[in-house]
Amino acid sequence: MHIELGRPVMSRDGKRIGTVDQLVLDPETREVQAIIVHRGFLLTEDRIVDRALIDAVAPDGTVWLVLDAAQADELPQFVETEFVRLTAEEAATVPYIWPSGGGLGTVPFVWGTPASGQTIPEPRLAPFDPTGGTLPSSPPPVAEPIETASNLPAEAVRIDRGTAVIASDGTRIGKVEHVHLNEDGEIISLAVDPGLFGGEHLHIPAAWIASVTEDAIRLSVDATTARRGRR
Repeated sequence: MHIELGRPVMSRDGKRIGTVDQLVLDPETREVQAIIVHRGFLLTEDRIVDRALIDAVAPDGTVWLVLDAAQADELPQFVETEFVRLTAEEAATVPYIWPSGGGLGTVPFVWGTPASGQTIPEPRLAPFDPTGGTLPSSPPPVAEPIETASNLPAEAVRIDRGTAVIASDGTRIGKVEHVHLNEDGEIISLAVDPGLFGGEHLHIPAAWIASVTEDAIRLSVDATTARRGRR
């Protein structure tokens, strides 16, 4: 199976759902678990498509699903980050900030940890801060603490068209263009775009992949070896 990032995704009744935006894979097995489809004519939000829902990939790279358009509209939305409220106990450990400037020029910030009974000096007693004026005379408004989360599994790694590929000697040899998978969803090889002046795409076999993170795919071979794999 050949999945090319940026290619159309179609429903079985011939409706364009969107385009392949990212691959979601297990970093240990490097098995693709799902694709993230960027919104298209029928979708208003990006959706997560389990690999089992992919029926076929056409020679031109178009991905066909086993779902019709109505079923595709029920796919789970991809949430990259969402806000989760913390408990009172968790909130007590979160630092807060407030401006220490007097309203002129650059306003520096003072960091502090919430503490029971903390006091702030009155304006006439406030120490002078030469970099920004006096410290505030009243407690700053502190927004309710939040944390962020995704609706993908915590261990899942996303790669997209543009994920950096770095050789073992630290050389950035290009970025992911598309991915070849076997029937089990495991990566067989990568096609890597070496950039505007780099010439043809590089063929990177899975055996050369040392690690995969959302920041980069790192190889076990140096740049010279990797660049011999031109297609």
